[in-house]
Amino acid sequence: MSRKTAAQWLGVRGDAIAKGRTDMGVRLLTDPDGSLDPGIWVNRLDAFVSAIDAIDADDPLAYCEQAWDIWDSTVHSDPLPDSHPAMLIVLGVRHALASVMASTYRNTAAARDRLTLTAVHASLTEELAAVQHECERWRHEGLPSAAEVRARSATAATGLHIVTKRSA
Repeated sequence: MSRKTAAQWLGVRGDAIAKGRTDMGVRLLTDPDGSLDPGIWVNRLDAFVSAIDAIDADDPLAYCEQAWDIWDSTVHSDPLPDSHPAMLIVLGVRHALASVMASTYRNTAAARDRLTLTAVHASLTEELAAVQHECERWRHEGLPSAAEVRARSATAATGLHIVTKRSA
Protein backbone atom coordinates (compact mmCIF):
# COMPACT_ATOMS: atom_id res chain seq x y z
CA MET A 1 0.00 0.00 0.00
CA SER A 2 1.43 3.38 -0.95
CA ARG A 3 1.81 6.10 1.64
CA LYS A 4 -0.16 9.28 1.14
CA THR A 5 1.73 12.53 1.02
CA ALA A 6 0.97 15.15 3.64
CA ALA A 7 -0.76 17.22 0.97
CA GLN A 8 -3.02 14.29 0.11
CA TRP A 9 -3.94 13.79 3.76
CA LEU A 10 -4.91 17.43 4.02
CA GLY A 11 -6.88 17.35 0.79
CA VAL A 12 -4.76 19.70 -1.30
CA ARG A 13 -5.85 19.45 -4.92
CA GLY A 14 -3.51 17.81 -7.40
CA ASP A 15 -3.73 20.72 -9.83
CA ALA A 16 -2.67 23.08 -7.06
CA ILE A 17 0.34 20.91 -6.26
CA ALA A 18 1.32 20.83 -9.93
CA LYS A 19 1.24 24.63 -9.97
CA GLY A 20 3.34 24.81 -6.79
CA ARG A 21 0.45 25.98 -4.60
CA THR A 22 -0.57 24.25 -1.41
CA ASP A 23 -3.83 26.00 -0.61
CA MET A 24 -6.45 23.69 0.81
CA GLY A 25 -8.96 23.88 -2.00
CA VAL A 26 -11.80 23.61 0.54
CA ARG A 27 -13.29 26.89 1.68
CA LEU A 28 -14.72 27.53 5.11
CA LEU A 29 -18.42 27.01 5.45
CA THR A 30 -20.56 29.36 7.45
CA ASP A 31 -23.38 28.79 9.86
CA PRO A 32 -26.81 30.22 8.91
CA ASP A 33 -26.01 33.40 10.86
CA GLY A 34 -22.91 33.97 8.72
CA SER A 35 -20.39 32.96 11.38
CA LEU A 36 -17.60 30.54 10.58
CA ASP A 37 -17.94 26.97 11.82
CA PRO A 38 -14.97 26.04 14.07
CA GLY A 39 -15.70 22.37 13.35
CA ILE A 40 -13.99 22.77 9.98
CA TRP A 41 -10.81 23.73 11.81
CA VAL A 42 -11.17 20.79 14.20
CA ASN A 43 -11.32 18.57 11.11
CA ARG A 44 -8.27 20.29 9.65
CA LEU A 45 -6.42 19.76 12.91
CA ASP A 46 -7.31 16.06 12.86
CA ALA A 47 -6.16 15.82 9.22
CA PHE A 48 -2.92 17.60 10.10
CA VAL A 49 -2.24 15.16 12.95
CA SER A 50 -2.69 12.31 10.46
CA ALA A 51 -0.58 14.11 7.86
CA ILE A 52 2.50 14.43 10.03
CA ASP A 53 2.90 10.64 9.79
CA ALA A 54 3.39 11.02 6.04
CA ILE A 55 6.14 13.64 6.19
CA ASP A 56 9.22 12.28 4.47
CA ALA A 57 12.20 14.03 6.04
CA ASP A 58 15.82 13.04 6.55
CA ASP A 59 16.38 14.87 9.81
CA PRO A 60 14.35 16.35 12.68
CA LEU A 61 14.72 19.98 11.59
CA ALA A 62 13.55 19.23 8.05
CA TYR A 63 10.59 17.34 9.54
CA CYS A 64 9.64 20.35 11.67
CA GLU A 65 9.99 22.74 8.74
CA GLN A 66 7.78 20.58 6.52
CA ALA A 67 5.15 20.28 9.27
CA TRP A 68 5.22 24.07 9.72
CA ASP A 69 4.82 24.64 5.97
CA ILE A 70 1.84 22.27 5.78
CA TRP A 71 0.04 23.96 8.67
CA ASP A 72 0.96 27.43 7.43
CA SER A 73 -0.56 26.73 4.01
CA THR A 74 -3.70 25.48 5.74
CA VAL A 75 -3.99 28.65 7.80
CA HIS A 76 -3.40 30.99 4.87
CA SER A 77 -6.05 29.25 2.78
CA ASP A 78 -8.87 30.69 4.92
CA PRO A 79 -7.81 33.50 7.27
CA LEU A 80 -9.89 33.80 10.43
CA PRO A 81 -11.11 36.84 12.32
CA ASP A 82 -9.05 37.44 15.48
CA SER A 83 -12.01 36.76 17.75
CA HIS A 84 -13.11 33.47 16.15
CA PRO A 85 -12.74 30.40 18.42
CA ALA A 86 -10.88 28.48 15.70
CA MET A 87 -8.08 31.04 16.07
CA LEU A 88 -7.19 29.16 19.26
CA ILE A 89 -6.70 26.01 17.18
CA VAL A 90 -4.50 27.88 14.71
CA LEU A 91 -2.39 29.42 17.46
CA GLY A 92 -2.31 26.20 19.49
CA VAL A 93 -0.86 24.28 16.56
CA ARG A 94 1.61 27.06 15.82
CA HIS A 95 2.70 27.03 19.45
CA ALA A 96 3.11 23.24 19.36
CA LEU A 97 5.18 23.47 16.19
CA ALA A 98 7.31 26.35 17.49
CA SER A 99 7.94 24.56 20.78
CA VAL A 100 9.03 21.33 19.09
CA MET A 101 11.11 23.24 16.52
CA ALA A 102 12.87 25.23 19.25
CA SER A 103 13.63 22.07 21.22
CA THR A 104 14.89 20.33 18.09
CA TYR A 105 17.05 23.31 17.17
CA ARG A 106 18.58 23.52 20.65
CA ASN A 107 19.28 19.79 20.74
CA THR A 108 20.75 19.80 17.23
CA ALA A 109 23.24 22.45 18.31
CA ALA A 110 24.43 20.12 21.08
CA ALA A 111 25.43 17.13 18.94
CA ARG A 112 25.53 14.74 21.89
CA ASP A 113 21.85 15.38 22.69
CA ARG A 114 20.51 15.19 19.14
CA LEU A 115 16.85 14.19 18.91
CA THR A 116 15.74 11.44 16.57
CA LEU A 117 12.94 11.81 14.03
CA THR A 118 10.90 9.41 16.14
CA ALA A 119 11.35 11.53 19.26
CA VAL A 120 10.44 14.74 17.41
CA HIS A 121 7.35 13.10 15.90
CA ALA A 122 6.28 11.82 19.33
CA SER A 123 6.81 15.24 20.89
CA LEU A 124 4.78 17.00 18.19
CA THR A 125 2.03 14.38 18.43
CA GLU A 126 1.83 14.95 22.20
CA GLU A 127 1.68 18.73 21.80
CA LEU A 128 -1.04 18.45 19.15
CA ALA A 129 -3.03 16.06 21.34
CA ALA A 130 -3.34 18.90 23.87
CA VAL A 131 -4.90 21.10 21.17
CA GLN A 132 -7.25 18.28 20.19
CA HIS A 133 -8.20 17.83 23.84
CA GLU A 134 -9.19 21.49 24.04
CA CYS A 135 -11.38 21.07 20.96
CA GLU A 136 -13.05 18.08 22.60
CA ARG A 137 -13.65 20.18 25.71
CA TRP A 138 -15.45 22.75 23.55
CA ARG A 139 -17.89 20.05 22.46
CA HIS A 140 -18.89 19.52 26.08
CA GLU A 141 -18.57 23.02 27.56
CA GLY A 142 -19.29 25.26 24.58
CA LEU A 143 -17.12 27.62 22.56
CA PRO A 144 -15.13 30.39 24.21
CA SER A 145 -16.46 33.94 23.88
CA ALA A 146 -14.93 36.45 21.48
CA ALA A 147 -13.37 38.33 24.43
CA GLU A 148 -11.83 35.12 25.78
CA VAL A 149 -10.49 34.25 22.33
CA ARG A 150 -8.87 37.69 21.97
CA ALA A 151 -7.30 37.45 25.44
CA ARG A 152 -6.03 33.92 24.89
CA SER A 153 -4.79 34.82 21.41
CA ALA A 154 -2.72 37.66 22.87
CA THR A 155 -1.29 35.28 25.47
CA ALA A 156 -0.55 32.67 22.79
CA ALA A 157 1.17 35.26 20.58
CA THR A 158 3.36 36.27 23.52
CA GLY A 159 4.14 32.61 24.15
CA LEU A 160 5.11 32.12 20.51
CA HIS A 161 7.44 35.10 20.73
CA ILE A 162 9.09 33.67 23.85
CA VAL A 163 9.49 30.19 22.34
CA THR A 164 11.05 31.51 19.14
CA LYS A 165 13.28 33.92 21.06
CA ARG A 166 14.65 31.07 23.22
CA SER A 167 15.65 29.11 20.13
CA ALA A 168 17.61 32.01 18.63
